[in-house]
Amino acid sequence: MAAALEPLPVTEIFGSMEDGPGAGGAGAAAEAWFSSHGRSLGHFVAGTWLKAPGREPLECREAATGNAALLLPDPQGALLSLRVAELAVGGASAAVGVASRSWAGPLPPGLLNVVSVAPPLGHALRGHPEVTAVTVLGGAQAALWGSPRGVPRGVSPWGGPRGVSPGGARVAVLVLDSADLDSVAAALAGGLGGAQLLVVALEGALGALGRLLRVRLGALRLGDPLDPKTGLGPLPQPPPGTPHPQELLRAALEEGAEVFQPPLPGGGQFFPPTLITGVTPTSRLLREPFWGPLLPLVPVRSPQDAISVTLGLGVTAASVWAQDVPAALDVADRLPLGRVWINALEAPEAPGEALEAMREFGRPPWDPPPAPGTLPEQESSPEPETPPNDADVATALQEARRAGWGRVPGPARAQVLRGAAAALGGDSDGDDGDNGDNGDTGRLQAALLRWAARMELMGGAVQEVAGGRVLLTRRPLGVVGVAWGGPRPLARALELLPPALALGNALVLLAPPGGIGPALRLRQALVGAGLPQGALSVLPGGAGAVTTLSRHRPDGLWICGGGPEPDWSSLGGVTHVWVPGGVLGGGPGQDPAPPGCDLELELRSSRPRSLWLPGGGSQ
Repeated sequence: MAAALEPLPVTEIFGSMEDGPGAGGAGAAAEAWFSSHGRSLGHFVAGTWLKAPGREPLECREAATGNAALLLPDPQGALLSLRVAELAVGGASAAVGVASRSWAGPLPPGLLNVVSVAPPLGHALRGHPEVTAVTVLGGAQAALWGSPRGVPRGVSPWGGPRGVSPGGARVAVLVLDSADLDSVAAALAGGLGGAQLLVVALEGALGALGRLLRVRLGALRLGDPLDPKTGLGPLPQPPPGTPHPQELLRAALEEGAEVFQPPLPGGGQFFPPTLITGVTPTSRLLREPFWGPLLPLVPVRSPQDAISVTLGLGVTAASVWAQDVPAALDVADRLPLGRVWINALEAPEAPGEALEAMREFGRPPWDPPPAPGTLPEQESSPEPETPPNDADVATALQEARRAGWGRVPGPARAQVLRGAAAALGGDSDGDDGDNGDNGDTGRLQAALLRWAARMELMGGAVQEVAGGRVLLTRRPLGVVGVAWGGPRPLARALELLPPALALGNALVLLAPPGGIGPALRLRQALVGAGLPQGALSVLPGGAGAVTTLSRHRPDGLWICGGGPEPDWSSLGGVTHVWVPGGVLGGGPGQDPAPPGCDLELELRSSRPRSLWLPGGGSQ
């Protein structure tokens, strides 16, 4: 039995914390820390402060999965990251500890390292032979990766950079006619200055909501963010390239919008809370990321218009407000977003949601990391391959988006897979045998039947959180491009298609010459069983398949083959990139699929969806 652990110092700190700053408190401690480093920070590596020659220092103006980590923070978060790393290894105090079943205390030196001034170092990181995985938190993948060099590692030796939560927090707030407008105004005023809030309100609620917001914004107090009486703190430093709020306000006025700012002390580091009404869906304020306490209101005529406008805003989450709960649920169900709240804004996160992000920092047991200091062998294609036709790929992706396969109920999708399995069984006697290592008809039949049965039993989970319940389900990625080719195309890659189709994804497959025949036979069987036209397209692949697919921004991209490294900088706009690796086991007659592979395929073929419902949760 594990020995009992002593209470960690961090629990004592949180237990004695008081609201708001005090004389000589947090501010004085931070100033003392800055001064102890000469108000100029470098890097923190292996428990030691370094100031690399020839690199600008960071001027001071104002982990759980068992990995050793090298963190390249965003400039806005560098100070906090450096301080946390220093505390974690006990360099300044034992304020941060780590507990496990058999060990508690500060992190060993070298386990958590922080390199500031990160952008110039991105190329060195991605080309280093001992970096086995790279996870990008945020949306600046193109700036980090640049032109291809070396082989970045993701899920397998042929993996690429992983992306988590692309883009910043951008939330649509949909206000229906039956909404409790005072509650809406209170939530919006309380959330101002954090995430980018975009209010899409039905015309019947717009006038009263605007009046209530003017009152709420006028009552906000600007001041020290640590003071519990403060409603809005100073304006944070914007990310590079983000326009100043005043610039966006001038553009909104030129477009005919109206701007309301309460008479609060502004200037300096503060910017007054600002309500912008009369905003059109084509406004610059909605097309570009903004920074600061701006609150645009977009009028719409119907719930369907609200959904259509929301889908064009590039939001990462939505909040739907209505006292008519069935109407709110109907709108929420039609929003293809990973997180939706009903009559709440920024509700507590369910435990299951955090596990999804944690997966990006581990690897399945059947896909071990390459030996340190080694790079996968690069091969050239044995014979020239014709690049895929860009126009054909664009047309196939458009047809896939129009197919509507993801809106077909799960049991109906299962029936299509069963019908295709039966059709393949009837044709197996006439198989000309040219599929070879690209897939086996019997295995493909079994995969279709297995995923049909899994789809019929698939459901969700309900988790209680403070103030409500969260319904956790899986939704399709959308349109997935599958680049199957190269000198070492993944054996049995066609077995990846049944789970992707069962979960509701439409697919565009770029197949190698030897895989075109088997892929077309599978497509014919599926279409004959009821698969909509456009839900599965099969095109010739070849050199440049990855780049061609990514250029058209599918919702997911699967890279199923070795060969020359693709241009990773072109993948910045693709949310889900996956290199399947050993998830299917070996080829025909080789190792079977490893345990747990179906769960991995399900998670890779779908995305999490959380719907927060008020009431009934633990307090």
